[in-house]
Amino acid sequence: MKRNFFYLCFLSLFLTSGFQTFAQESKIDTVIVVESSIAHRKEEKNRNVMLNADAATGPREVNIGLPFRGDIVILENGVPVVFSFWPTMPTFAWNVDNSLGRMGLLSFEEGALLYGKVGFAVQSYDRDPGRKFQGYASAFMSSVGSSRFDMTVTGPIGKKGWGYMASAYQSFDRGYGTNLMYTPWDNKTSNAKFAISKRYKKGSVKLLYKYVETQIGATAYFPVTYKGDGEVEEYPGFRLGKDSYFPRNGMIPYRDVMGDAQWANLTKDKFSKSKSHNIYLMGDHRFDNGWKLDYSALYQNMKSPLIIEFPLSLMIWDTQEAPYSYMNFYKAGSSDVYEGRHVQMMYNQLMPQSDCKYFVTRFEMNKKIKNHSVRIGATYQNNNRQYTTFGGAYLMSVEPNPVLLSMSPNDDTVVFGGAWGSISHDKYSRTALYASDDFNVGSRLGLSLGARLEHQNYTDYHNPYVNNEGLEDKELIKKDFNNKFNKVGYAKLVYKLTNGFGFVGDISYNSENKAYWDYTYRDAEGKAVDENGLTASEGGHPRTTEPGSYETAVTKMGGGVYLNIGKKLSVVSMITSIKKNEVPGAATLDDPSGSGLRADFGPEFYNIETMGWSTDITAEPFRNFNIHYLLTLQNPQYKDYEVNGFGQTLSYSDKTIPALSKVLMEIDPSYMFAKGKLKAWVSLRYFGKQYSNETNAFSWNPWWENFGGLDYMVNRKLTLKLQVVNFLDQSGVKGAIQGGSQINSDADYIGKPIVANAIRPRTVELKVDFKF
Repeated sequence: MKRNFFYLCFLSLFLTSGFQTFAQESKIDTVIVVESSIAHRKEEKNRNVMLNADAATGPREVNIGLPFRGDIVILENGVPVVFSFWPTMPTFAWNVDNSLGRMGLLSFEEGALLYGKVGFAVQSYDRDPGRKFQGYASAFMSSVGSSRFDMTVTGPIGKKGWGYMASAYQSFDRGYGTNLMYTPWDNKTSNAKFAISKRYKKGSVKLLYKYVETQIGATAYFPVTYKGDGEVEEYPGFRLGKDSYFPRNGMIPYRDVMGDAQWANLTKDKFSKSKSHNIYLMGDHRFDNGWKLDYSALYQNMKSPLIIEFPLSLMIWDTQEAPYSYMNFYKAGSSDVYEGRHVQMMYNQLMPQSDCKYFVTRFEMNKKIKNHSVRIGATYQNNNRQYTTFGGAYLMSVEPNPVLLSMSPNDDTVVFGGAWGSISHDKYSRTALYASDDFNVGSRLGLSLGARLEHQNYTDYHNPYVNNEGLEDKELIKKDFNNKFNKVGYAKLVYKLTNGFGFVGDISYNSENKAYWDYTYRDAEGKAVDENGLTASEGGHPRTTEPGSYETAVTKMGGGVYLNIGKKLSVVSMITSIKKNEVPGAATLDDPSGSGLRADFGPEFYNIETMGWSTDITAEPFRNFNIHYLLTLQNPQYKDYEVNGFGQTLSYSDKTIPALSKVLMEIDPSYMFAKGKLKAWVSLRYFGKQYSNETNAFSWNPWWENFGGLDYMVNRKLTLKLQVVNFLDQSGVKGAIQGGSQINSDADYIGKPIVANAIRPRTVELKVDFKF
């Protein structure tokens, strides 16, 4: 069925002779969308993607009904800024500043067609020089102490089409405004660009160099007191979202590849600073026969660390209750007894600066042929990444800026022995052809068809050694997962019943081949064991030496109606189904009998299914006032997801996926006044009740992400922008919790401290834009 759908899309493309050019990117503002663009549009409007309630320097996650997998897709000059978010986060190589002349949000289908990605991709293009010198500068500051400064200049070189662009960016971001103590910044980024370009009669070409240096922070969790029924309250003495829950000296214990205890100093570049060198070559050329060529290429050399700190379990230890009341806790490296009541066990994954080399290129031909807007393109991606991951479990106090703890006096080792490091090295090579055609059949039917076929070679140098086995003289296992094909196909239509009313529909399929490693030995119950039958918790060394591969696919289909009343109102209402199969899941279980055994029964593969209804409204009810409203009702569920082990069966099938709300709303009104010099705007996003673990035993109450601002254009050169994040001063927690996959009831946790993600506190921001 899936294969037939894919080939049908390809056959339809060539029978209709078509491939389409990019739609022109537009400014990010409220826009009335008319019906003629519904089937053919390549961008999503009105989503305010850079209004991010979690961070001030990167795009937000846009809901698609599937759990977020970390892979935010950002394009610059037509190509992805990184190959994969692991370990090279896109925001370590990209920033929003004055060097970007255009930005937009690609549609679900367009992101899949161009690069096989699932979700909405942010696209951006660097400025082109004009016929005269132009300068753009900005300064940003916030109430929590963050600041950003950037400036871009462009201009001609002589009178024969040559030009240049130079840009500098510096940010000092304090995140939520927490005092980390070991560093003043949650994120500190420097970005420099220089480009030289040449315009000629039939096109242009540009060469651009970009250097990005980012001091990164760690993931943030916070202690709260769980009250039940989605309610939490602040942990005594801890300001939720404002105080830091990270070791105050920035020293993190870990075990290296040999199993030896070490310390990571997060003030040093090795663990905290990402550096990337990027060279772009891009351009366009118009042929005499009407075809136009657009091309872009990127070579990147990036050394990027990654810091992930998370609680090993949901529960915080209570030293007044057994078994912890029988234990002694000391401040690390001293004989000072820890007097606090609660203790937190943390786990880290520390990745020192990786070595990643990435090359990507894209060529695209497009032309208008009678009734068809036609496009054909090709992409090539090559990625070589080498990185080391260190692990470690340790104890710390539960208080703002906690201290490390040990269970013995004068012990400065701190890190437990059950964690280890590993070495990773892999190579990807992907070559793809894609095509699309946008056309009308008569005066009522508009169609858009697209397909992509990608050949993939993947080589993995796998490290099967665990615990204190180390590497020493042992060799990594080399395995080629070659000659795999990733496939994308889509079809979109709009059928006009009247000039302002009709039907819309779409269907898409997107598959990707991936690899995994399974354990060499398992016992009769399915536990991962070593050659002696011992699990890792029993001191054994289970190894993963058996290669495997699988193909995961996302299928989306929907249909609905649209209504347009001139430029005053546009409504699109659709019912959509989205499914994803062969999703790898964790299957590490603790023995419920209390034996202390912990074993891996994976890999476990399951499916995801979401049925939803969304209504998207943009309106201009009166002059100078625009409003965008989006309502989404969805039911994201696990399917075919069961984990068996220790004589029990955990079934997550038909459970709501954690961290995904069933009810979502976006409300974005804006009003222009004072002869167009002032713009007042508000952006509200409602998130309904969220379950926070796989069994749905825990949940969080609904909340609003909210932004408001006033933009004042003083004159054609100067604009002032005042913005308030969380002006409603919402407080609480959100997202999935750690260590809750086996908990079927929250009764034992009511009134107890747990750990969760917090909502960003109120922040006032001021930005000044100046042109010269």
